[in-house]
Amino acid sequence: MKTTISRDPNFIALSVEEAKQWCRIDEDADDALVESLIRAAQEAAENYTNRSIVPATVEYAFDEGDKRFLIPTAPVIAISDVELMDAEGVKEPLSDPDSYWVLLRDTGAVVTFSGQIRGNRALVVTCEAGYADAAEIPTAIKQAISVHVGSSYAGREGQNTADATFRNLLNPYRVGGL
Repeated sequence: MKTTISRDPNFIALSVEEAKQWCRIDEDADDALVESLIRAAQEAAENYTNRSIVPATVEYAFDEGDKRFLIPTAPVIAISDVELMDAEGVKEPLSDPDSYWVLLRDTGAVVTFSGQIRGNRALVVTCEAGYADAAEIPTAIKQAISVHVGSSYAGREGQNTADATFRNLLNPYRVGGL
């Protein structure tokens, strides 16, 4: 189970000026619309790739599994908490930090336990994910967002002319999901 605890509400992957340049918009009258299209496009990109583009704190709860757990989002910047949760929902931090280790990868993170410590409790992992700033976002993801914004701006009545391009640009960045 995935729960987003917090997201940076001010983060946008493209500036309004970058999007306006892509869309060939010269006036400022549609700036609010363009910003909303950017936010919708970055959300669509996050949903399609299962990546956190916007910096976020995300919690995953795993009921099943034994020793190795994949955090199915990317990029994972850090694991902030590893806890065990009983059937009543009471969380308890792991008392021994040497009982597990974390491998951060471009496709997510892996938490591996060194022994059997879970019992009948669920594992709850809280991580910091996303890109620290727009400059860190891969170019193809930014271009996919630009394509989505341009298509949405030009086809405000519902025509979508760029869906295949959007997906093709994002396919290499997809990661597994829960």
